[in-house]
Amino acid sequence: MSQTLSQPHFENDLICHCLQTYLRYLMSWLTLIALFLSAFTLLSPTLQAADISDTASRTSQPDKFLSAPGLIKGGLFMQGSKKRFEGANELNLESYQTRLEIAPSEVSLIRIREPQPNDQITLKFTLKNESDKGSTLYFPTAQRCEAIIRGSDGKVIYTWSEDYDFAPDAGYSYLNAGEHLNYQITIPYQALRGKIPVGQSTITASLVNYPQLRAEMPIVVQP
Repeated sequence: MSQTLSQPHFENDLICHCLQTYLRYLMSWLTLIALFLSAFTLLSPTLQAADISDTASRTSQPDKFLSAPGLIKGGLFMQGSKKRFEGANELNLESYQTRLEIAPSEVSLIRIREPQPNDQITLKFTLKNESDKGSTLYFPTAQRCEAIIRGSDGKVIYTWSEDYDFAPDAGYSYLNAGEHLNYQITIPYQALRGKIPVGQSTITASLVNYPQLRAEMPIVVQP
């Protein structure tokens, strides 16, 4: 014997069918959104600073300036007027740490007077962003780092940048929170001939346009 469905039973079945259809559409949309977000994450570039020994393709200078001495390797170069990044100089400089390494730390005055072609002092100046956010550094020319040697009396006896010409093009470097940038400078012994005396002198490295960001190390000159 056939039975006739009651009106309430029919309405319940219709509601269930509609809910199932809605859930299927909702799951399809959520799947599409998840796929889109995954693709966006893979395509988004990551801005990061790089160590001087890194082989990152990004640089802080255009290719025509890569041969200039003392430039950073890695980081991000951004073009534009200084006004676009006028906040770059309004930094909390206390959130940065600096470190200087020199090799050798002891040299011979005789060797400085009669240097070999490869005799030089190598400086590695490290700048680390200790804050919890990234920051942009502004440089008025292609020069990024400076090195100065002072005698025991505090007088400047050598300035590294005086031996080089730097392109006048301004540039910017972006440094993420917790990351660091390394700069390398070499000082040929020949450049110190007749300038550096016997005894202890001081080498100071600093960031151009941010003289507060500096570090120093002693260097001893033996007779």
